[in-house]
Amino acid sequence: MSKTPRPIPIEMWGKDHWSTFAYIETRCVDHKGIPELCRMRCDSKIHPMLQDSRIAMANFGDKKYPTILKHGMTEESHDDWSCAEEMEHFGLLENVGTGIHPIFVLTEKGKNVAAQLRSHKMDGKNFASFEPKGI
Repeated sequence: MSKTPRPIPIEMWGKDHWSTFAYIETRCVDHKGIPELCRMRCDSKIHPMLQDSRIAMANFGDKKYPTILKHGMTEESHDDWSCAEEMEHFGLLENVGTGIHPIFVLTEKGKNVAAQLRSHKMDGKNFASFEPKGI
């Protein structure tokens, strides 16, 4: 995967980072850490080899959806793969696959955050309001 030019600090992560993290955690639990390309927001200009070909053909052009951060802020030219790169940068997960065939594992730090996130969601709260403790 290409590297995000400047990682967005965890304190600024919002709905898209945390929902992507939760998705990756479920893929680690149930599918050996292999994400489905069609479930990941992908900007083909940033991560051309990670775009699901079925979606690329159906779009007839590249739709852009910015990453939603805290306080309603957004980050343009940033997709779910960019979020995953930042998760790796901050030590929550590791890509043990390749750049075009990622396979994720959660680190011990990542497992701790995943447990906090699950508890947060079980309490009826949303991804956007999640703030991990002790990292």
